[in-house]
Amino acid sequence: MSGQGATEQLKADPAADPAAARPEIDWSPSRERTALGEALRRLLDIVVQTGASPAELRAATSTIDSVTASLGSPVVRADMTTDRDSYRAHMSLVGGLSHPAAPQLVLEPSGDGVTGQVTVGTVFQGGPGLVHGGVLALLIDHAMGCVAAGPERPAMTVQLSLRYRRPTPIGVPLTVSAQLDRIEGRKLHLSATISAAGQVTVDADAVFLTLTTENLQSVFARDRPADGYTAEG
Repeated sequence: MSGQGATEQLKADPAADPAAARPEIDWSPSRERTALGEALRRLLDIVVQTGASPAELRAATSTIDSVTASLGSPVVRADMTTDRDSYRAHMSLVGGLSHPAAPQLVLEPSGDGVTGQVTVGTVFQGGPGLVHGGVLALLIDHAMGCVAAGPERPAMTVQLSLRYRRPTPIGVPLTVSAQLDRIEGRKLHLSATISAAGQVTVDADAVFLTLTTENLQSVFARDRPADGYTAEG
């Protein structure tokens, strides 16, 4: 099937329409799903660098469109749990093992906060050879969310201020650290840094707000106890 033909098939396929009703199944993690995420991350890294010929690009587009159509239905019924094997953990935009684009930041507890490492690839390049500033903000917000929020304390970002001290290079290990500095009522004050080769490239301060049951019902439009949601993505 040509690339155009596969694209037309996608347009005609209800499974390819986000608004179309599709059957849902419960989330279940698997080695195969994690392997798919890894393969797609490898693909994205190649896509932004490839010098393939137009014919090769057409063939790749046709293959990808056909795979997309085959995976369109059923869809996973996402839930709000945050345990290690949950949908939200596996599909985290920052560290999800099954996510097709997540930069794979892995965080571990450290004192009153967390720290971890990540190597950001060309997919997230801003200036030549540099990590996009918005991606750095994503990494910091995620790390702070992992500190501020938990099963017994749902919380969300209400203010985030970053200082870009020096350019952050792609393709090298970055250390991301975040910590809780103080609590004032429902306000949680946090700070964070990103470092490359021992030098801080970004530092940040933020305020998170602890959510009430009413907040949760308003934001997520469903009933759930206040301990049923955490803000880390």
